[in-house]
Amino acid sequence: METGHAKVGMTGREEGRAAAHPSLADGSPRTFVSWSPGLLVSWSRSLRAWCYLVWLSFRRQARVRQMVGIALALLVVAVGWIAVQSTLRGGFGMQHWRTPRRAPLTYGQWAGELELRLSAAPLAPGANAVQQGILGACQAVIARSDVLHFSQVIFALFISFLLPIWSLSFATDALGGEREGGNLIWLLTRPLPRSAIYLAKFVALLPWSLALNVGGFGLMCLAAGRPGPVAFALYWPAVLWSTLAFTALFHLMGASFPRPAIVALVYAFFLEMILGNMPGYMKRVSIGFYARCMMFDAAQEYGVQPEKPSVYLPVDGATAYWVLIGLTAGLLALGMYLFARKEYQDLT
Repeated sequence: METGHAKVGMTGREEGRAAAHPSLADGSPRTFVSWSPGLLVSWSRSLRAWCYLVWLSFRRQARVRQMVGIALALLVVAVGWIAVQSTLRGGFGMQHWRTPRRAPLTYGQWAGELELRLSAAPLAPGANAVQQGILGACQAVIARSDVLHFSQVIFALFISFLLPIWSLSFATDALGGEREGGNLIWLLTRPLPRSAIYLAKFVALLPWSLALNVGGFGLMCLAAGRPGPVAFALYWPAVLWSTLAFTALFHLMGASFPRPAIVALVYAFFLEMILGNMPGYMKRVSIGFYARCMMFDAAQEYGVQPEKPSVYLPVDGATAYWVLIGLTAGLLALGMYLFARKEYQDLT
């Protein structure tokens, strides 16, 4: 009778739960997850709020600031210098270089004269094959020398200097600009987790950072003439993944330091330009080292390698690729964790 009264006293919702879960009918406690429509609506609203924050932050990044102006000025200077080297000085190849012993001849003219002499000289078949093999090797070296020498310009100018500077111009301002402008308090009071705010700011600045770095590298390759398209096809993956790692690092600096641009500049000049080119293992703490290793691996057939591999100690391209991916994910996760727990007492 008691059981019957208990069943009669059930509401319609309770009877439905008891039918779906018979173990609930005896009154014993059970734990289960209820996917209520209200929870789905709450998630939908949070997702729309997060997407709106991404769009709002993306639009705010479009405002020209001091560091972005400096980055664009550096881009104009770099493209102009490469264009001058490519057009007025005969390009980056050895075709127009003077031979050391016969100054009136360039290497291109020397190879052409050697070909004429070999075609006119009657030689035995075996000797002729050897001479043609030597000539073909010399012509191949001269033809591919422009990619080799333009790669040296990329390593010295772009990887060591321009890529870090261009990356920090947007990344340090994503949260650092909000902090200096007094808008960070408004962000922290939004009905979103702090980690989601940090991720939204990172997603919003990525298109600008990638456009500046990959697009700027493409303009440099376009101004280089013949070796440019070859270099871009070989090196753009290294530029892409190193841009992601640099952006994650400088975004973390923007959330951690009151003057992130200054800290990022010190890092770029000390770790990337000085320590990143030193012999030994210390340079492996720099992001540019792994970008160079990916480039060395991609352009092996053009003779692109460190000047002294036993001193430079490069890693293979696959290892450098996974290190850059791991750095990006690790720095992004660390930034989300720290930003969620930082109090920002200086804002009050």
